[in-house]
Order: sequence, then C-alpha cells, then structure tokens
Amino acid sequence: MILAIILIVLKRTSLYFPFFLASAAATLIKVALVIHEYFPTRYFKYILIVFFLAAIGAALVHFIRQVAAPKVQWLIRQYREAYDRFLCPICEFPIKQGPRRFLFWTRRSVIRTALPTSNERIEACVCPACGTRLYEECPDCHNVRHSLLPFCEHCGAEKPLDQE
Repeated sequence: MILAIILIVLKRTSLYFPFFLASAAATLIKVALVIHEYFPTRYFKYILIVFFLAAIGAALVHFIRQVAAPKVQWLIRQYREAYDRFLCPICEFPIKQGPRRFLFWTRRSVIRTALPTSNERIEACVCPACGTRLYEECPDCHNVRHSLLPFCEHCGAEKPLDQE
C-alpha cells in the first residue's frame, strides 16, 4: 500500500499514472477487506472514520494550497479567459474599451451582446475598480498588448511574468 502511494505521488505526470492509480485502488480495497475480516466490526467503523477524516483533511489542505498559491499555467488560462470575456482578470469589472465602450454586459451576456462596427482601437488602460494594469504598450512593436499575458499578440515578444 505504501509503495502504491509513493508511485502515485511520484508519477503523477507519467503516462502510466492510470495504471498506478488502479493498482493503488485495488490495494486499498484489499487492505480494507483484510482489516474488516480480522478486526471486530466495532473497531472497524472507527478505523474507517479516521481514514475518511484524514483523506478529507488532506484534500482540503491540497485545495487551500492550490487557491493560495496557484500555478502559473492556471493563472494564464484564467487571465486569457477573462480578456476574452472583456472582464478584468483580477476583479471581473467590465473592460469598456474599443467598440464595447458604451455597452452594458455581464459575464453571462457578453457572448450574446452584438458589437457595433467601429474602428476604435484598444488603448493602454488600468482597471478603474482594482487598479490593475490591463493593457500596455509593447516595448518591441509599440502596439497595445495585454499586460497580464506573457506574449504580445502582434509581434510575439515575451514578457517575463514577474513584471506584473
């Protein structure tokens, strides 16, 4: 059982992870059956309760750590989706730039909102609600780019993410 847990932790990104997960599940079921067979029912229920409390506690710790210090790829995906919906990636305040300057929309209605035809360009700006810099000038091509995303959409220049 300990070997199965070690393999699951160490080989999370491996191609064989489903195999290790299935073997750990089968081992866990076998251990539970052996414990149930040799321990009295009175004690077995307490063992199960302690096991489930430990599993739920470990899951809660994992999720709290994930929210407190998210991975960079997760943040980039969240920022990209927010820019696609014309919302501030930090506070979800509507970005009223370009053709959406005089429109009203919400998270759910942004897709259905028809855009007026306009040649207005998006300008460098800051979110008025939280103060996050949303758009800035690219130092390479001097076009306006998303400041929270790593690459410029015009020239492809990469910006290190620690400059946010």
